[in-house]
Amino acid sequence: MSGFLSDMATRSRERADALLRSRPLASLRAAALASALPVPLRRVDGGFIVIAEVKRASPSAGVIAREIDGDASAFVAAQAQTYAQHGASCVSVLTEPSAFEGDLAHAASAARAIRPHGVPVMRKDFLVDPAQVYEARAAGCSGVLLIVRMLSDEDLSVMLRAVDECALFVLLEAFDAADLARARSTLAGADCTRRVLVGLNTRDLATLAVNPASLSISDDQFPPGFPRIAESGMLTPDDVRTAAELGYQGVLVGTALMRTADPGTLLESMVRAGRDDHRAITHAPLENARTRVKVCGLTTLDHAQSVARAGSDAIGCVMVESPRRVTPAFAAQIASTLPPFVQPVLVFRDEALDATALGLHDELSRFMLQRNASAAIREQQGSLDQRTIPVLRLGTPSLHAELEACATRFHTLLIEGPRSGVGETVDWHAVAPIARTHRIILAGGLTPENVGEAIRIVRPYAVDVSSGVESSPGVKDPIKIAAFLAAVHAADAAAAQSRVESAESPGGKT
Repeated sequence: MSGFLSDMATRSRERADALLRSRPLASLRAAALASALPVPLRRVDGGFIVIAEVKRASPSAGVIAREIDGDASAFVAAQAQTYAQHGASCVSVLTEPSAFEGDLAHAASAARAIRPHGVPVMRKDFLVDPAQVYEARAAGCSGVLLIVRMLSDEDLSVMLRAVDECALFVLLEAFDAADLARARSTLAGADCTRRVLVGLNTRDLATLAVNPASLSISDDQFPPGFPRIAESGMLTPDDVRTAAELGYQGVLVGTALMRTADPGTLLESMVRAGRDDHRAITHAPLENARTRVKVCGLTTLDHAQSVARAGSDAIGCVMVESPRRVTPAFAAQIASTLPPFVQPVLVFRDEALDATALGLHDELSRFMLQRNASAAIREQQGSLDQRTIPVLRLGTPSLHAELEACATRFHTLLIEGPRSGVGETVDWHAVAPIARTHRIILAGGLTPENVGEAIRIVRPYAVDVSSGVESSPGVKDPIKIAAFLAAVHAADAAAAQSRVESAESPGGKT
């Protein structure tokens, strides 16, 4: 461990010990679990993740920004609100006091200020003890930073268990290939796999200088299946665009936003730079991606929780006439029980998405909205487009016109047959060319027995299953769900092996 990290670890341990002297671990844990549920970090919509950081000072930059009236908490909250209003996926708040002039009270203030915006706060600190994770959740934080190099394998696993227990997300930070190897090993046995972002920090810990070239580390060094975040040196939209071109699904930006006189405008330009390039990349064949899984038509809390535990990335709640129909209030209840990285989706057809259709439930702001492409195209929903999944139907005369109209407005398209909810498969060979140029969710008649072949032919971003994992209409079968997910994982593993063999063969990539 470098001298800087060693010093930070020592100081953090002193703070953790002082915390535990003032309050037993059991009490800290109880307070954490009794606090408000964390604000979820949305990921499944495909939007590029921009973690905007409030950082008042640092060892490398000195004093970065100083509040005029001396009220640091109010200053941090105001900065966080600016970030939340201009597109941040998450607000990171430094809470380390000795070198960064931070405080947990600053994160708590920011969390209170931006919770109404549905944007989570991440505690960025040099955490070494589960007590500090519980402390973060009780303060209103929805995520924490964990630095691989600061923690032994055992301590890292203990910290991840505390993160999982608190339903927080974690930015797991690495500095080089050795750190990433440890992260791969640890995450292979962790239970909180849908709540992990893997960050690569380009800062040299000896000199504290930034080396952007280190972002070019090969994809296979990262733990597979986790969003990758580029950290340090993100100063301009071009820096963000470069990270996206290198395959990163997000960035952490701090100093540049703190030093500009107009952080909102700079943040918006960075969000656009990342998302525009990210769409271009993800619309291409996803050679290094795993296939996501959406299980649709959940009708009970037990089934929703079982599907989430089994490893589904998204669940669908049907709002239209069907054996699987649920009320908006019940959908909101389901969403409140899901882990942060399981995306809930409301399934409509042609209904107008006004306050009545959405049931006036604040909890529904977490949902993606799935609806017929014709309705999505007809209504100009502005920012709601980022939450909309239009449904296009293979074999209908309007397919090509709708595909052209949707491609520039929506991140992800769902393709199925002419009818929904009846278990009809589509022509996978006809869908495959669309999947090569657009990010699609493949639906219609998928089962544990045929999903592997569908993935092999289409290579979709995600697959959507409903009746194919039911024992009767509207009744999900846990055994079939497990078999479906196992078949998806097996198809992904076979595709990965095929790529390796192709690369190693004569004339292949080296």
